[in-house]
Amino acid sequence: MDIKQLKYFVVAADVGSFSEAAKVLYTTQSSISKTISSLEMELGYSLFTRVSKGMVLTPEGVMFHKKASSIVAEFDELEADSGKSRRDMVRISANHSSWLANCFSDFYESYKDSNLCFCIHADTTSNILKRIRLMEDEVGFIYVFPDTRLQFEYELKKYQLSFEKLKSVDGMIYFQPDDVLQQKQISDDIIHELKFIQSERDEYLRYGTWRTENGDKVNIKDDIAVITNSDYVMHAMLEKNSLANLSADSFNSFEMGIRPGIRLKNDNGEIDFGVLTSDKGKVSAGAKAFIEYIKKELLMGKGEP
Repeated sequence: MDIKQLKYFVVAADVGSFSEAAKVLYTTQSSISKTISSLEMELGYSLFTRVSKGMVLTPEGVMFHKKASSIVAEFDELEADSGKSRRDMVRISANHSSWLANCFSDFYESYKDSNLCFCIHADTTSNILKRIRLMEDEVGFIYVFPDTRLQFEYELKKYQLSFEKLKSVDGMIYFQPDDVLQQKQISDDIIHELKFIQSERDEYLRYGTWRTENGDKVNIKDDIAVITNSDYVMHAMLEKNSLANLSADSFNSFEMGIRPGIRLKNDNGEIDFGVLTSDKGKVSAGAKAFIEYIKKELLMGKGEP
């Protein structure tokens, strides 16, 4: 039994036809038929039953298809990873952040003529922790909330990970993207008139009680109009649809009178922003350079709200 047999079988089962499978796999119907017949002989049972409109999987074929699909998917992923490993890869993950995206865009200008290939993955803190643990990424830029810090520190020890805090921040309600600023008068009273766009599995909604700088409580759960996992959707709707977003305070500095939103405090304390790495993995020179670039941006004007 080899991977070719499994691929031919999985595709044939998915499309329900040897002839259609041959088109997908750029081969002949005869080749598909012979390969699957050979596989059935090795297994000792039939995988397909012919019906008037084609063919369907036998009960044994259904069970085999479930396992074979998983193996083929994993093999395809291994092949893709093998192709990546032949290049100089820099693998970075981060929570969704327009500020960090802009930083990377500026940083890349210094490396655009190099042979490096950058893989940038945006995800939740829990998923980034898993990716770093499995060494799918070299570094992860994440926010850590005080109410989950003990669990987070436990996972650092358990999985031999390290977290370097770069900055602590409060929250902010944004009325426009952080990088699309306009002169705007902002009053805390406007909060009660807003509808919000928030990210999937949003930690900012879970995280305790938010208050304005005047001490007024803020609860937006009944005012959420859109939930998304797309930075593009978030950016567009903040800019064009008069929605607001509750997330971490900006790392940008602003001229007097220009603000992207209303700063909020939380009863549980500030949120830590930092970089996550694995003690078992090697951090490439490109990833180290990006970490240093982020540190510089935080220390210089861009990182002081």
